[in-house]
Amino acid sequence: MNDLLTAYEVLLAVYKEGAYCNLELNKRVLGASNRAIVTRLVYGVLQKDVELEYYIGKMTAKRPSKTVAVLLKLGMYTLKYIDSIPRYAAVDNLVAICEKYGKRQLKGFVNSTLKNFDVAKIQMPAEPREKLSVETSTPLWLVKAYCKQYGYDKTKEFLSVGEFTKEHIRPNLKKWSLSQLKDCLDGEKIDYTESGVGGLFVNNSAFIKSLNASGKITFQSMTSMLAAQAMDVKDGENILDMCSAPGGKSVYMSQLADVNITACDIHEHRLELIKSYIARMGVDKINAVDCDGTEINEDFVGKFDRTLCDVPCSGLGVVGKKADIYLNASMEKCLELSQVQYKILQNASKYTKRRIVYSTCTTLREENYNVVGKFVKQNQEWQVVSSKQYLPDGNGCDGFFIAVLERKINE
Repeated sequence: MNDLLTAYEVLLAVYKEGAYCNLELNKRVLGASNRAIVTRLVYGVLQKDVELEYYIGKMTAKRPSKTVAVLLKLGMYTLKYIDSIPRYAAVDNLVAICEKYGKRQLKGFVNSTLKNFDVAKIQMPAEPREKLSVETSTPLWLVKAYCKQYGYDKTKEFLSVGEFTKEHIRPNLKKWSLSQLKDCLDGEKIDYTESGVGGLFVNNSAFIKSLNASGKITFQSMTSMLAAQAMDVKDGENILDMCSAPGGKSVYMSQLADVNITACDIHEHRLELIKSYIARMGVDKINAVDCDGTEINEDFVGKFDRTLCDVPCSGLGVVGKKADIYLNASMEKCLELSQVQYKILQNASKYTKRRIVYSTCTTLREENYNVVGKFVKQNQEWQVVSSKQYLPDGNGCDGFFIAVLERKINE
């Protein structure tokens, strides 16, 4: 019961209190007898939330309270996806948890619902988009938005990609090259696959972690590297990174050319993340500054050659890495974010002489093409020279958007 109880308490904090699953899991998992199974249970339930909600709707006449609904989700996920826990033990332990949390009168309901679910053959919805929503555990509003934007077939393709578990690393270019890193991994008999952007896909291990801790490598997604590369920084330039934390793109740009970088964020703890990243990687000429990207900073006007706007976004493109993203996502919130994104881009244009790179880790045009399109329409001295929407491919590519804007040259 210990592992199921720990998983339940983490999930209850996430669903009822809005806790971040990774922080809550790290706080509670130390007391678990099997950390791996607790982690799998927590992330599994969150990843399958839409599917589990559908099952609850089919197996109950009335929507149960959140406390009991979370218990049923954990039970249904365990019964369907976890073979290492005996089915009878899973049901018995979840019924005991029901009593522990003061729902003694509902023990019979939980017991019968889970046992009925275990033998039921639940039919999927007939309507294609509703079926895709349940099968991929993606909110229906988002499936509909994707189908409108990409078409049904493309939407099904990228929502159905398998889980990718390898990590993407790159060398600290101040210390060694990609070929030297590969030679090191070969010597340790560690398998890797080149990503094609200057990094490698590897299975995480104690040795990989030690390289990261020593600053010889860093974990950085391939799309994050592509955003930094799109800046095309040149020696001697002044660079602004408007939404920098934890600092990976600033550090990488500082290794691509001899530049001066101002790395901004608005919270002290996030600025500390940038400073820590800088220290670990041993780079210089990066100044971490407290600055709100949505407010004009007169000291920045006309000061920078290039600006990176990796703006706050819904994160829908990295839901595979952050299982709780869908819980609080909505089109309304995406549209609210688009207003923030536009303000940041608008301010960046006042600071920047040459090039702006606008990027997000999301997959909706409302936060991507629409923001950039509105900007160039209202600021005709700027033009889009390239833009690309990356979609999750199950091979290490996240959902990501990169647009390169340049100030027009007066002829």
